[in-house]
Amino acid sequence: MKTVDIRPQGRTGDLLSTIGGTLRAERNERELTLKQVAEGAHVSVSYLAEIERGEKDPSSKVLESIAGGLGIEVSELLVRIAFALEPAPVVPVADSLAA
Repeated sequence: MKTVDIRPQGRTGDLLSTIGGTLRAERNERELTLKQVAEGAHVSVSYLAEIERGEKDPSSKVLESIAGGLGIEVSELLVRIAFALEPAPVVPVADSLAA
């Protein structure tokens, strides 16, 4: 039986892209600039931008600092990243066509 991936658009299995995308989404949701978050996190604007683009692999300490710059707990940030990495449910094609 053929299966269909019903994962919402924008989700990716690539860890760095997911971390960066989650950080960007959280920053935009809070209407913060890169500069504001970078200053609060004590990292450079360019480094934060590279992380958001999935070009740099932040350490756990850096993620903790960025969470602080965003004004959220690191545990909340990690839960959001983990949620974005969840595997997509697989639904048989017959079930998806029945809807």
